[in-house]
Amino acid sequence: MNNSIKTQLQQKEFNTLKGRQRVLLQWATGCGKSKMAIDLINYTTGMLPFDHTYKILFVVAERAHINNWKQEWKKWHLSSKATSEIVCYNSLHKVDKEYDVIVFDEAHHMFTEKRLGIIETLKASYIYLLSATLSANKKAKAESIFGKFTTSTITLNGAIQNSILPDPKVYVVAMELDDKRIKEEIRINKANESSPVVDWENRGKYIYKKKPCIIRCTERQKYLYYTDLMDYWKQRYELSRNQFHHNIWVNLGSQRKRFLGELKTEAVYRLTDRLAYKRYVCFCASIAQATMLSNNAISSKKGDRKNQYIINSFNSKRINNIYAVGMITEGMNLTDIQVGIITQLDGKERLFIQKFGRAMRAEDPVAFIFYYKNTQDENYLKKALENIDPKFVKYTDVKQLKTIKL
Repeated sequence: MNNSIKTQLQQKEFNTLKGRQRVLLQWATGCGKSKMAIDLINYTTGMLPFDHTYKILFVVAERAHINNWKQEWKKWHLSSKATSEIVCYNSLHKVDKEYDVIVFDEAHHMFTEKRLGIIETLKASYIYLLSATLSANKKAKAESIFGKFTTSTITLNGAIQNSILPDPKVYVVAMELDDKRIKEEIRINKANESSPVVDWENRGKYIYKKKPCIIRCTERQKYLYYTDLMDYWKQRYELSRNQFHHNIWVNLGSQRKRFLGELKTEAVYRLTDRLAYKRYVCFCASIAQATMLSNNAISSKKGDRKNQYIINSFNSKRINNIYAVGMITEGMNLTDIQVGIITQLDGKERLFIQKFGRAMRAEDPVAFIFYYKNTQDENYLKKALENIDPKFVKYTDVKQLKTIKL
C-alpha cells in the first residue's frame, strides 16, 4: 500500500473529526481505524489540564482482541493522561456507568437486545464506533441512544481506487455440484445407524410418515433437500411470524451454507499444496473443516491460550498459514499475509470485507474465492464482488488452479 497516501487521508479525516463527540469510523480493514481512534482520544486529552485523568473504556468482540488493542496503545502512544480498560461485549454488565470516552470496536456487535439494555445506561462525553460496515438501521439505533454521529467512510473499493490499499488479484474458483455419483446421505427424523437406508426416489413415504431413515443421494440432491425445506419453513414463518419457525428456517440456511463450504475441502487442498512457501490465511466453513485442513486451526473450542499460541506463531513466522472459521475476520492483527482463501460465502457484506481485507495488507495481495454454480453461492458472490473493480477479478476453475502463477 502507499503509506504516504494513507497518511494524507488519515490526516484529512482527523482534521474533520477532531473534537467531535460522536464519531462513526466506517473504514475497510487495513485503513487504520485503531490509529484514528487513538489519535482522536489523544487530541481530546491534550486539551485537558495536566492533572486531569481521562477515564476510557474500550469494548471488543472477543478476549483474543484485548492484546491487539494493548499493542495498538503502545504503537500509537495512547495518552498517559488516560486510565483505560478493555472489556468484551459479553462483560458490559461489569463496567462503570460513566466514562469520558467509550470506544466500541467492531460496533456491529452492540446491537443485541441484552447488550443494548446495558449500553443505554452508559454515559460518556465522547463515543467512537468502529466498524467496516454498519447498516443504516444500526446507525439509527446508535443515534437514538447517544445522539447524532459524524460518519467517516472508506469503502474497500474506495481504498483500492485511492491507492490506500494495493491492487489485488482475485481468483474466483467456480465449482459444480455432482448430480451423478451417490456419495451423500441425509438423516431424517432422528435416524441412527440401524435406520433404513433408502434411495432419493423412495424418500417420500418416510418423510410423509415422519419415519426415521437415511437417504442416499448426490451432492445436488442434498442441496435441493436443504433448499426445499428452507422454503417450507420460510413460508410457515411468513404466515405465522412464529419465532420457532424462524429459528428452524435460519438454522437450515446455516446447515446448507456449511454443507457447501465443506464440499470445497478437496479443492482447497489442491490450492494450499501450491502455497507451501506463501503466508496465507484460510477462512473455513466449519471448525471440522479447519481442523481437517491443518493443525494450525483456531476455534472457540481450543481456548484463548491455544489460539493465541497459533496466532503468535504465525506473526513470528514460525508457521506460514492459519485456518479459522470466524475468529480472525475482525480485530486481529496478522502480519505479512500474502494470500487469502475464502471457502464460504454468505449474505453479510461486512464478513466478506473483513475476510478479504486480511489479504489486502500485502504488497501484491492475492485472494481465492470458491463458489458453487447454480446455488445460493452465486447470489452471495455477486453481492461480495460489488466491492471490487471487475478488472481485478479473474474467473477460473479447480482444474486450472495448477496453472495460476503464484
